[in-house]
Amino acid sequence: MADPRKIAILGAGRIGEALISGFLSSNWREPEEIAATARRAERLVRVAAGLPEAHVIPADLTRSGDIMRLVRETLDRFGRIDVLVNNAGLGRYDWIERLTEDEIRQDLELNLIAPIVLASVVVPVMQAQRHGVIINVGSVAGRIAAPTMAIYNAAKFGLDGFSEALRRELLPQGIHVCILYLGGVAGTEFGQHRRVLPGVSTPRWLQLTPERVARAIVDLVDRPRGRRVLPALFRVAMAVNGLLPVLIDVVVTRVIRRQLSDR
Repeated sequence: MADPRKIAILGAGRIGEALISGFLSSNWREPEEIAATARRAERLVRVAAGLPEAHVIPADLTRSGDIMRLVRETLDRFGRIDVLVNNAGLGRYDWIERLTEDEIRQDLELNLIAPIVLASVVVPVMQAQRHGVIINVGSVAGRIAAPTMAIYNAAKFGLDGFSEALRRELLPQGIHVCILYLGGVAGTEFGQHRRVLPGVSTPRWLQLTPERVARAIVDLVDRPRGRRVLPALFRVAMAVNGLLPVLIDVVVTRVIRRQLSDR
């Protein structure tokens, strides 16, 4: 019987919790062994209480020392890392002139710099093993930019380019790098950071559940491929934005003008 996969999940929020449950209940050969991390202690307490099979590690992913410690602790416990899921994220919706420098740096550190640094630390482990899967949880906002999301867009566009380059770098070495472009996810804390344009959001019928996202990530680990868009309907919007950006400019401008006039 094959050993269980050793999985590191960075970001133990609602999606992270659903993902841990998804891996533990998957039809793989043996139950997975999972290390999960989050910055907020109450989140880890909840995960530890509800999912005692997971090994929880408190860490602030914007600090390189914490990144090194969580990788070292995971290796000390499991001996290897077969799967890395970069799921931690933060986004603020606000006009660029109203964001402070600290807020800009915090968003970029967590959404872009942390996944890059984590990969730089974990890749040598996977190279020594000659296998591994890295899942970067991206966003449709990594392909379509929107007003009040400039910093989040910058981070996710960067993550998209990083994932593509890393995939081409590592695939010949037996290591898969995948990026999952997500639309809006219901039941998470992401929308709590919205400061402006409260009426502009993903329609309820298009919103994902954390459980659906978790199933998609488990599927990517089982059958890696470079990119997946969820919901699939956003592929059309991404294609239109790439081929006819002026059309998106017109639509978005009308929406924003309407929102501003209603304030």
